[in-house]
Parts: sequence; C-alpha cells; structure tokens
Amino acid sequence: MENENNRNEQRTTRRSGMNGMARKMTGGNKTAGIVIAICMVAVGILIFCAPLIMGLGIAYLVTIGFAAYGIFEIIAYVRTPADYRNGWTVANGIIFTLLGIMILAEALGGQYGKINMISTFSFIIGFFALFGGITQVSSYGAFKKAGEPGAGWILASGIINLVLGILIICAPIAGWFTMEWIFAIYLIAGGVALFAEACSGKLAHKK
Repeated sequence: MENENNRNEQRTTRRSGMNGMARKMTGGNKTAGIVIAICMVAVGILIFCAPLIMGLGIAYLVTIGFAAYGIFEIIAYVRTPADYRNGWTVANGIIFTLLGIMILAEALGGQYGKINMISTFSFIIGFFALFGGITQVSSYGAFKKAGEPGAGWILASGIINLVLGILIICAPIAGWFTMEWIFAIYLIAGGVALFAEACSGKLAHKK
C-alpha cells in the first residue's frame, strides 16, 4: 500500500513538474498565467512554422549563455576571498567564455559557421545523453540488487539515452532540429495545460 502511494506521488510530481516553473513565475496570478501560457504556445507554434530561424535563434541564445556563464564564473572567482578561491572556477570561466565567443564569432561569419555552431551544441547534448545513459545502465544492477522499485524504468531510460546520444552524435544537425520539435511539443502541451489551469482558477490554489 505504501509503495502504491509512493508511486502515485511520483506520478503526480512528474505531471506537475511540466509547468512548475511557469506556475512559480505567475505567483498564482490568473492574468500572468494566461499570458505566459499564450507565450509558450506561440513560441512552440513558431518553432514548427519556422524551424530553421528558431533553431538558429535558440543556438545563438545558448552560445551567448555559454559566454555569460563563463564571465559570471570569472567574476565570482575575483569576488571570492583569496583563501576560498578555487582555480577550477576561473579555468572553467575562461574556457566557457572563450568557447562562447569563438563559436559566436564563427557563426556570425557565414553559413558554415552557423552549421558548426549547431553541430557543436548537438555534440555536447549528445555526449551528455550518452554519459547519462551509461550512468543509468551501470546503476541498474545496484538498484535491482537492492530491490528498489522502478529499476526497470532506470534501465529503459538509460537505453533510450544511449540510443539518443549515439543518434545525435552521428547526425548532429538532424538531432538538433529533432530536439527543437520535441521542445516545441513540450511548450505547446505545457502552455495549453497552464492556460486551462489559469482559466479554471486552479492556478491560485497551487501557490
């Protein structure tokens, strides 16, 4: 009985997690919830209508985010007292800043640079998916031996991540736009759900 309750709580958490961030942004306000929901659906539709333009836009935002994160790390290192500084922090900041600037400069230089930008981030995402899949598959045995519920789901998730990682690395451009379409579906579905909650007045009760 307790295991069944735990599984029900986990399913509820997964369902509520889709719009969790959006709900926090609205603060339980009905109007804000409707506006954010409409924006989510609009962006999702734009991705489907103009995948190339939106894909490049997302890639540019990610590139700028890389550089901004690197600058933040460097500033954090400088502002940290000398006794507590970590050399890896500034090294990480320099690498991310240089990587972001180099990719952005190349992308602005021509069409080939834009393709390289998309390919670079596809490789990075594919690598993380591959690494996550390996970690999940390797931890499956330990979970199964411990008798933990959901061990099979961990194995299935690991295999899916492995396959996705390999496919993205082998076909980075196609992988990027496939992830873009998945993101569009996520935005549209999440936006519709949030809009329904906001209109029904349930959003205010989930603060």
